[in-house]
Parts: sequence; C-alpha cells; structure tokens
Amino acid sequence: MHGISARYEVGRDRLLEGVSSALFVTGLVLLAVNGPLSQVRSLLIVDFVLNVLPIAVAAILYVRVASETSVVEIAVLVLWAYFALSVSGVIGFFAFGGQSTSYPGELAELTNHVLLFIGTIAVLGGLYMAAATQDKRPLLKWGLVAVVPLGQLVVYAVSAV
Repeated sequence: MHGISARYEVGRDRLLEGVSSALFVTGLVLLAVNGPLSQVRSLLIVDFVLNVLPIAVAAILYVRVASETSVVEIAVLVLWAYFALSVSGVIGFFAFGGQSTSYPGELAELTNHVLLFIGTIAVLGGLYMAAATQDKRPLLKWGLVAVVPLGQLVVYAVSAV
C-alpha cells in the first residue's frame, strides 16, 4: 500500500502531465483554428501560441521533475525563457528569415508555425527538465538553462529550411 505522500506525488505528477498536455493540444488547436480556412486570422493568437504557451509548458515540466522549487526560481526561469525567445527570435529572423521574396502560402505558414511550436516546447521543456534533475550540480543546472537561446536558434534554423 502506498503512503499518503506517495499518493500525493502520483496525483501531482498526473495533474501536471494533464495540464502540460492540455496546453500543448490547446496550442495546436489554436494554430489550426487560426489556419488557412479561418475567417479571422490573428497574429496575436500566433504570438500567444509561439511565445506564451511553450513557456508555460516548460515551467510546468520543470516543476514536475524538480524535487523542490521556489516561486523565485520559477519566476527567474519564466523571465529567462521569455528573454531567450525574444532575443533568439530577432537573431533568428536576421539569420534565417526573409530569404524568400514571395509568400509561401497559408498552408506552409501553418506548417511552419506548428513546427516552431513543437520545436520550442521540445527545446524549452527538454532543457528545463534536464536542468530540474541537476539539484546537486547547480553549475550544470543553470548552464542547461543558459543554453536555451542556442537551442531556440537551432529550432529557427530547422524551421527555416
């Protein structure tokens, strides 16, 4: 029989997995609804899905994996993720964007947004989860967090191809 703390941990893990999965599916649905057949196409929805939802998913995954977290630590991670996405987005645009002078079409744009969304969640979530497991090695932990902009640049490079 499991103890109360073990059942609490299982319930907490299931809740966080469910919330992160729901946010992921919500992002895909919002991109699809805002896609080629939409009557109202909004860049605000795309901006929300590509910038806010991956940060929320990464923070939830970090909390799920980390043994102990503080509110300050989560706030620092969220602010760093926002800064990393913003800076790497600007650098990625000048390095990899604007190569084609013609508009690729709405379906290609939707595909690109979906790939960016999935890639951003993979980079942010993966690096934050890896950092969360390194409680005894803070230098490696914060080093993994610091590599997020480089990982995001790789995502932009792959999606530009």
